[in-house]
Amino acid sequence: MIMKRIDRYIIRQFLVSISVSLIAFIILYVAIDLMEKLDKFLDKHVTGMTMVDYYINFTPQIIALILPIALLLGSLFTAGRMSSNNEIIALRSSGMSLYRFMAPFVLVAVILSLGSIYFDGWILPRANARVLAIQGENQITGSRFNLHLQESASSIVSLGDFSFAQTKANRVSIQFFDPATKTHLIKRIDATSMTWDSTKNKWLLQGAVERDFSSDSSSDQIRPLTPAESYVRFSFTPLALREHEMHIEEMTNTQLAERIAIAKQTGQDTNHDLVDYHSKYAMAFTSLIVVFFGVPFASRKKRGGLSLEFSVAIFISFIFLAFTKVSQTFGYSGLLSPIPTAWLANALFLIVAIIVIARAQK
Repeated sequence: MIMKRIDRYIIRQFLVSISVSLIAFIILYVAIDLMEKLDKFLDKHVTGMTMVDYYINFTPQIIALILPIALLLGSLFTAGRMSSNNEIIALRSSGMSLYRFMAPFVLVAVILSLGSIYFDGWILPRANARVLAIQGENQITGSRFNLHLQESASSIVSLGDFSFAQTKANRVSIQFFDPATKTHLIKRIDATSMTWDSTKNKWLLQGAVERDFSSDSSSDQIRPLTPAESYVRFSFTPLALREHEMHIEEMTNTQLAERIAIAKQTGQDTNHDLVDYHSKYAMAFTSLIVVFFGVPFASRKKRGGLSLEFSVAIFISFIFLAFTKVSQTFGYSGLLSPIPTAWLANALFLIVAIIVIARAQK
């Protein structure tokens, strides 16, 4: 397709509409989130620069969430405005088909969808990791609760909670089992807390007490650990623990694929991670699907103007997100395989878009 003046005009109008929609949603989203978190920021004495850093890294998450909505609004506003100004009628009278009119919109949507794969898969997780780090550093959130780690074939480490920012765990319990039976508890160490000593590369237990269990419960021995015994070396470091306990939103597509591969090797259920992995790719192409729907829908004159377009965009977005969440539930439970689950909403709305295009072409 040779780029013509009308194509450049449509692309320029489309990009302006997308940018305005994105900026408006980002400002609204940040304002609402700031009102919800302002009390926590003030209670923790968070500085203004830290809050700016927080919302700069929070913005990619907003963009990833609302980009399909912005493209839907952009296509509805651009095509709707051209329809209201009789520009589409003039183009159709000159012999331009609906498909040729949609070409500039589709070109922009394809470029943004391909860019979203990299953005959602590698840039967004790093920004999310920084957001969680700021939350942890300021004790807003950032702790993990009720962690159970297999230290060896016959020992388990349980942590009531763990703060990545402070590298500190509370309510620590280390259980040692009989290697022969793997079910008989022979020794247990309980500590009020545990912190990482980077100089010794060991964990330091505070208030640690050891209990030795024998077949005769009356002869159980209880003693506090000496300072030297309170330094213990586990197979995990704070960094390894963080990687093990990373949220999905913190993981790049590469890291998530590696975790899925490891989980498969150990026989773990990977349905949840597989659905999230394939959903990242499916969500990137949602922006393209909504353009197929929005342009032909708005190409005909309608009463209501921009208010109608906005209402339609919000309604479609709500239906799409609701359908996506429902289908993901079936995928997480294993009732649907991960790939169909991830692409089901896109496939359904693509069918609806094809119907809208066919009707608009008549």
